[in-house]
Amino acid sequence: MANEHDCERCGRPQSPQRESGRLFLWPPLGYTKQKLRAAFEANALAIGETPDQAGLIIPVGAERHAALATLLAEQTTPAEARDSRALFMVGEGEPGFAQLGQVETLATYIARGRGAWLQELLHAERVTTHFQPIFHVAEPARVFAHECLLRGIDDQGHSVSPGLMFELAAQADLVFVLDRLARITAVRNAAAHGVDSRIFINFTPAAVYDPVNCLKTTVAAVERSGLERERIVFEVIETERISDPEHLANVLNYYREAGFRIALDDLGGGYAGLGLLPSLRPDFVKLDRSLVAGVSRDRARAIIIERVTQMAHDLGIEVVAEGVEQAEDLVWLQAHAVDYVQGFLLARPAPTPHPSQ
Repeated sequence: MANEHDCERCGRPQSPQRESGRLFLWPPLGYTKQKLRAAFEANALAIGETPDQAGLIIPVGAERHAALATLLAEQTTPAEARDSRALFMVGEGEPGFAQLGQVETLATYIARGRGAWLQELLHAERVTTHFQPIFHVAEPARVFAHECLLRGIDDQGHSVSPGLMFELAAQADLVFVLDRLARITAVRNAAAHGVDSRIFINFTPAAVYDPVNCLKTTVAAVERSGLERERIVFEVIETERISDPEHLANVLNYYREAGFRIALDDLGGGYAGLGLLPSLRPDFVKLDRSLVAGVSRDRARAIIIERVTQMAHDLGIEVVAEGVEQAEDLVWLQAHAVDYVQGFLLARPAPTPHPSQ
């Protein structure tokens, strides 16, 4: 799936199999350095010091990265791992200016070492798509769209949850790779299954430096698939915490100008604030499941959904209620002007799209 246009940040990662070499480690405090030295010596690891005596040098065999990562994780606090710097080098050379771009946090080295399975999964592109339908609220058997949901596949063929993958990817600096692979896989699989409804594809704005450069492979995948752009809705996923609304607006504008539509997920769930709606003007918003669950029995939830739905409609935005699991909640939603519904009561995610009615 990788091509010549991939950048080093979001293209296909290398296999996690590493060569023998040396790990240069610069702890933030003398105390941390002495603690690590004692741990290495207790585990019979031969170590040295950098010429300025500020860092440690640890020889690492090709098969010892995972074990070393585990030892480092046990011996450092999260703050120490975050503030320590690490550089792995093959051969006998000394670090120089050319290696500056290869220096990473110790936390990243630990995450990659302990999570080599994720890097291997990404290198082999062992991911697939499950489809969860979104229905018209007035006709809950009629499909309006399908949301494309990422699933990983481990080396035994078992499913791996997206939450676990994104959690480890964030620690190991692999979110760019994972998010891009998820988008392109969703496009490819939706086309392969002949999905004829709208298609909601999740994405993480933080995995996009510059939309013109970082999203061109996604747009190219859409073109190759033959899917009409107007049927594709790019949805800001729930793992993203919006810290830079201006950057998000730039990303969404790129998608919109390219002919796609936009959705904001988890409205009311704590991050996609109502204040973003006037500036971002998405085509769809999704009401968070924490609001939807039990709305038929909870007046506070009901008031919030009524007000949010009215405001969205006043702005020309359509509303999807997700997390519908109770029949009485569906009845309430049908009576209160939301546009579409999604949830286990109606259909669970599946490897194939829901039959059209």
